[in-house]
Amino acid sequence: MKKVLLTLLAATTIISANAQRKAGINIKEQPTMTQRQCGTGELPLEYETWMAAKMKEPNANKMQVVYNIPVVVHVIHNGTNVGVNQNISDAQINSQIAVLNEDYRRQNPDTTSTPSVFGAVAADCEINFCLAQRDPSGNPTNGIDRINRNTQGWTAPPYTKTYIDGTIKPATIWDPTQYLNIWVVPDYSASGNQLLYHATFPLNSTLTGLTGSYGTATNDGVVVWYKSFGRVGTLDALYNKGRTATHEIGHWLGLRHIWGDANCGNDYVSDTPTQQTANYGGQNPPYPCPSFPLVTCNNGPNGDMWMNYMDYCYDKCLNMFTAGQKSRMQIAMANGTYRAPLATSLGCSAPSAGPTAQFTANTTTIAPGGSVNFTDQSSNSPTSWSWSFPGGTPSSSTAQNPSNIVYATAGTYNVSLTATNSNGSNTLTKNNYIVVTAGGTSTCDTISNFDLVGDTATVYLAGTTPANGYVSGQNTYSDQAKADKYSNTTPNTTVDGALIYFGVGTSSGTGQTASARVWDATGTGGMPGTAIGSVNVTYDQIAADAAGTLPTIIDFNPNVSIGVGNYYVGVHFTYNAGDTLAIYTSRDGNTIPGTAYEQFSTGTWYAYSDATNSWDLNVAHAIFPIVCTSTGIREVMTPSNNLVVFPNPSQGEFTLIVPQSDLKENVLVRVIDVKGAVVMHKELTPSGNGTYRLKLDAPAKGIYMLEVQTVNGLKKQRISVN
Repeated sequence: MKKVLLTLLAATTIISANAQRKAGINIKEQPTMTQRQCGTGELPLEYETWMAAKMKEPNANKMQVVYNIPVVVHVIHNGTNVGVNQNISDAQINSQIAVLNEDYRRQNPDTTSTPSVFGAVAADCEINFCLAQRDPSGNPTNGIDRINRNTQGWTAPPYTKTYIDGTIKPATIWDPTQYLNIWVVPDYSASGNQLLYHATFPLNSTLTGLTGSYGTATNDGVVVWYKSFGRVGTLDALYNKGRTATHEIGHWLGLRHIWGDANCGNDYVSDTPTQQTANYGGQNPPYPCPSFPLVTCNNGPNGDMWMNYMDYCYDKCLNMFTAGQKSRMQIAMANGTYRAPLATSLGCSAPSAGPTAQFTANTTTIAPGGSVNFTDQSSNSPTSWSWSFPGGTPSSSTAQNPSNIVYATAGTYNVSLTATNSNGSNTLTKNNYIVVTAGGTSTCDTISNFDLVGDTATVYLAGTTPANGYVSGQNTYSDQAKADKYSNTTPNTTVDGALIYFGVGTSSGTGQTASARVWDATGTGGMPGTAIGSVNVTYDQIAADAAGTLPTIIDFNPNVSIGVGNYYVGVHFTYNAGDTLAIYTSRDGNTIPGTAYEQFSTGTWYAYSDATNSWDLNVAHAIFPIVCTSTGIREVMTPSNNLVVFPNPSQGEFTLIVPQSDLKENVLVRVIDVKGAVVMHKELTPSGNGTYRLKLDAPAKGIYMLEVQTVNGLKKQRISVN
């Protein structure tokens, strides 16, 4: 128990310029400082009177809690790279936070150096520190605020305490009710001496008439010399264990120097011995700690508690706070104007993630005048929504789930959603998401006489030797066209394109072309008559597609009009050295009656099944026309949406071709019924040759929307099950 209450001195606790210093120290071999130099002022008597009353309250020791204090470290540097000179590394900063958490929780490894008589009062102060994870605006941060003094227009160091407190701090401080602000600074001094640190004392707004180094809204916090901050990095040899910050944060939490800043003074803590003055340790290498016991001020037999963090010994000597100091710091945390709010600060918690916008629609293909309902699927709890519906009425909405958005005009339209919460906003735009069909009923189907599931893809040789060429392509008989016959009994009125699987393709590299064609059935006996549509395709493309076992995609532009009845789709070709083609057919008997036809060099057409004039084969070509109900569905084959699905309609098994995607990658697919329900959502892998196979499990007959998510965006196509 302290015996004498001394009047506090008004002088600062900066070590006097007359303090003994070792002359002629070689800084290349020795520490740059041999005495701890502190710039923190003294607490006035009024504060100590208030604190003493608090310490006597019945619940003073029961009110202690574990505090978590968010820390922001402002690194003031001269424009150097991180880790160079004053711009200390992240590792050095992190090491200091680790030291604080060890020292204030009595988990420091050198607790074994505490004399046993003092170990009985050594305390876990139940105060933790973290580098801030959110800044004052709620944004993520690592708690390190690096500031180039040149960009701020500040003078070059060394700085004075007055300049730091009056210029640097106000320009950089974070809200002191939410953060412990620590400034790591270049050289700074007072009375000609290099300082290690200084701090502000905890202000309590319920008290009046107090004078001293109390913190304000623009200067509250701790300043530490960069060479005494942390335990790794750029450090002075005697102040290299992080105890400088431990000491100074003790001041920030209301602790006095242990000698009371006077000869045998009072630090107002009952379990710290009265001692004559500050202790330092030996000033000559190896700079030993004081001997124990060091008796002064009649404080025997145990003497001074020079290993207390609030003495001035070298870092290696310091290792403890006392229970009385803990109580004092806890009371400061519970009552200080800039301390009490820290208990509820969110600074140690990373900000919650902003939302990720996502949405769906009950339908994406409608007739003009139809309406669409949209459902928000955004994650991370958005609190507001901003929708944009170009081409729709209304064209925008702030509802979470807008309904009855009417589209009056045929076309394709984007939809955008911006989802927002207190942590940010995120926008998702789905391009060409809503398709309003021309004429109100435009749809497309991919049809074929070739059954991809049951038929065997075959390339027949013409005659008895390979030299005769191919039944379904070029041969020694000089056939000039191959085609398949189709019968239209649906509302489909145009052929938009076709897929043709070539089993053989070689190119001379001279740019020669073949001609994909649509013929009407006006020839003799209903044979192919007039070519009503055509598009050239190079042998280079045919050869590349055949090598990859991919279909050659034909886009008729303009679309070819057909009526109800028969028509033919195939290829017309000539003979050029090095250019060869042959179309896959089914195996004989897979298609009965056969649907394959050929045109002789004379211009006459025959069915493959004609035993007298042709091959006597009941086969179908692997040709898949894409037929539509109007000319308004050209996006099926355009580069922006070239998803091809066939056969379509089918009994539930489809082949997908996605030329724009990386064919080695998997694709995600969804199949949605007319009610908006997702009946399939899975990942498909390429089936060896870059195509994808889709099989619906026991699907009901009807219309579905297929959505395929590729590396190039979302592709959509209507599919039918019959």
